[in-house]
Amino acid sequence: MTRGLFGGAAIALGTAIAIGALGCGTKSPTGPTCTISIAPAALTHESGGGSGSISVTAPQGCAWTAATTDSWIVINSGASGDGSGTVAYSVGANSTANARVGTITIGSERHTVTQAGKSATACTYTISPSSADYTKDGGSGTFTVAAAEGCAWTATSNASWLTLGTRSGTGNGAVSYSVARHTEIEARNGTIALADRTFTVRQSGDAGICQYAVSPVDFNPCMAASTVMTAISTSASCPWTATVNVPWLRLSTGAGSGGSSVSISFSENYDAPRQGIVMIRWPTPTAGQNVRVSQAGCRYGVSRSSFGFVAAGGSDRFDVLQQSDPIECGGALQDRCIWTAQSNVAWIVVTTPMPKSGDNSVSFTVAANNSATARVGTITVRDQVVTITQSGSPF
Repeated sequence: MTRGLFGGAAIALGTAIAIGALGCGTKSPTGPTCTISIAPAALTHESGGGSGSISVTAPQGCAWTAATTDSWIVINSGASGDGSGTVAYSVGANSTANARVGTITIGSERHTVTQAGKSATACTYTISPSSADYTKDGGSGTFTVAAAEGCAWTATSNASWLTLGTRSGTGNGAVSYSVARHTEIEARNGTIALADRTFTVRQSGDAGICQYAVSPVDFNPCMAASTVMTAISTSASCPWTATVNVPWLRLSTGAGSGGSSVSISFSENYDAPRQGIVMIRWPTPTAGQNVRVSQAGCRYGVSRSSFGFVAAGGSDRFDVLQQSDPIECGGALQDRCIWTAQSNVAWIVVTTPMPKSGDNSVSFTVAANNSATARVGTITVRDQVVTITQSGSPF
């Protein structure tokens, strides 16, 4: 009986130990369950780029990381976290016309980044300067191109002697070019086309090989105003200029090229003979040719060079003698010289009508002098001066 009771107690104790061991197993600790959510799940950006942020919701103790395999997406902050947090990122500019899509992975969640393509740009082009001039020896130069980013351009020359160093580019840039030496007389033009713009190169010819002749080179006109003509002979495109050294000569043109005639006009001359030069010049070692215009003039004399009058005044006369120089211009009667007698004071009056020509006389009157002071006046005929003195009135 006793053995039985003891045996029963032993069975009961074993059962209790087994139950106690099972209870400890159910109370073993376990980690939190990581459930991550993000917002928003996607964002769209313009072609110029920008920035965005993603909110991460997770229980404390739940670790996560944010990553992307797209080079144009950069995670700026929040690349990793524990529990809730924020991921900040930036998007680079899209220089292509095509839209693109990238992702940022946070745990098992994916944030989609969509970026628009670059809008098609209406390309406009500006060049500066728009032209250049070169001598026969040629040279090199550049012009700038202004265009929006992404606008491509190509430069093309229309002449073999105008070669390009820079032929294409995108956006702002410059075009370099070279101009070959010109071995012909005639000037030439070339152009460089770029989009809807044109750059013009003008190059002068080699005038050093031009031959010139001028005829006639001497003129001997008489006193009257007139016009004479000289001819310049040379090849087409050979340049020349013409200038004068005195104001009384006037030219029909001051410059030209090729064979041409130049008219030379001059005013009348009844004073001393005079000479003027028309200087015709060209770009060769001979430099040019002078054309001389030697215009005849007149020589004058008077029969008396002075007169004296009392205070009461009076009248008198003198003779004017003239002769052309050279004498051939005076005609058979030597009456081609025209002259005028002029008084320099009001109290001497020339009574002979003017102007006169040839040999002639001058009559004049002298008014009474009511002043006690003597006075002096003159009558001028071209380069001749007749002096008239008058005494003052006595008290």
